[in-house]
Amino acid sequence: MSRLPAHAEVVTGGTAPERPGWFHSPTVVAGVLRSDEIVQEEIFGPVVTLQPFTDEAEALRLANGVRFGLAASVWTGDHARAMRATRALHTGIVWVNTHGTTVSEMPHGGVKHSGYGSDLSLAGLLDYTQVKHVML
Repeated sequence: MSRLPAHAEVVTGGTAPERPGWFHSPTVVAGVLRSDEIVQEEIFGPVVTLQPFTDEAEALRLANGVRFGLAASVWTGDHARAMRATRALHTGIVWVNTHGTTVSEMPHGGVKHSGYGSDLSLAGLLDYTQVKHVML
């Protein structure tokens, strides 16, 4: 949070709990721009940035306008909108009306600069196998 630009505002959180380790309290940051480091880099912690948008197309452009693609969440009461967004988002995981839930039956992995391949599920197992065709 120490590198946030002056136009960004920490709405809640933004501090480290008083205990050993690299922990961060859940944090919401508003007023960020697409070009800000906090938007363009992956943050592995309980931090969410808020960016205003005028329509669904702009929201998707903002979400896809980063070089990373690990995960996204879509929050809507409109099922058709949720399905359009899940198809359009360039991420390995999309949660609808939830965030961060994983189960071993479903693949987990990113795209773009967030990595290649998946862990968990059959898709993850296949990443660790080598197929060989032998015919006698």
